[in-house]
Amino acid sequence: MFQVLLLCDQSVMVRAIYFFKTFLNILRFSLPLILIFMLTIDFYKGMIIGENDDKQQIIKKVGNRVIACIIVFLVPTIVNLTMSIINKAGYGNGNYFQEFASCYDEASLELVKKLESEEDLKLSEIEEQKRQESIILAADYQAKEAAKKEENRKAYQDSQSGVSPNGSYSSNLTDLNKQNGVYIKNGTFYKPSGPSGKGCPGSNATSKGYNNSYGYNNYFYIMLTNLIKGAKDAGYNLSISSQGCRSYKTQVEYYQSMEKGRAAKPGNSRHGWGIASDVTFYKNATTKCGSKRTRSNCPGMAWVHDNAYKYGLKFPLLNASYREDWHIEPINLKTY
Repeated sequence: MFQVLLLCDQSVMVRAIYFFKTFLNILRFSLPLILIFMLTIDFYKGMIIGENDDKQQIIKKVGNRVIACIIVFLVPTIVNLTMSIINKAGYGNGNYFQEFASCYDEASLELVKKLESEEDLKLSEIEEQKRQESIILAADYQAKEAAKKEENRKAYQDSQSGVSPNGSYSSNLTDLNKQNGVYIKNGTFYKPSGPSGKGCPGSNATSKGYNNSYGYNNYFYIMLTNLIKGAKDAGYNLSISSQGCRSYKTQVEYYQSMEKGRAAKPGNSRHGWGIASDVTFYKNATTKCGSKRTRSNCPGMAWVHDNAYKYGLKFPLLNASYREDWHIEPINLKTY
């Protein structure tokens, strides 16, 4: 590190050395003028004004000034001469004194400007390199996003044609019997325009034709259980909310108690039709992920997000203003 600072390749260092040299040169050439001025004052005081100092004292004072002037005059001369001798001696690379002497000898405004120009060029090259790297990263991100979109598009096409990527989800299922106002036709869920939450089965849902006690739409519940099984087969756990069908009254309470925009307006929540769920993610088969979960520290969540489409499901609020990585719905969902 010390060696790098001694090399004449940094404009700041060269500029400092140049100003030091300039100061020494100004001092050397200004001393004679200062000496003449001081001597004139001494002679004026002694000869014209008639101060009490005798000639011997005046001569002594003049002599002291001359000696001091010579000493100070010789300092920059000696420094310049010493640096020149060391530089010309050429001790070779790695000798710090020789490198500093060389830098001292070559320091000039022209060299400073040259180094500043080179540093600006290097800085521009670094900025251009960073810009190119950011372009590459952006292109890579866009490519991955495009791949995901294509994957989801294919999953949607598969669901429309009845193709099941994992054999567990049949997208051509049809149920024209409305359950809480929702019916399925050719793999697509059709929900009424509103309001939601007023047809929830409440307790004893199984006695009202539901295949689960939570009040989830039957086919949506099958999708969720298939996803849970897939997660377990992959070494993770996944649990769903016991609130399968959220009542209108409960949605009103959420809407009034939560920050504005956080909860859906009463009558518009898809939870109220039994076709949305809030899931809980696990790092593995037993350990839940915390609230500060990410794809890296919660691999179970990463797996579910990446594979939900295979089961006809999606997480539509991953990029919403209020991001909800836990909210899951069917891929194919329309309003009638």
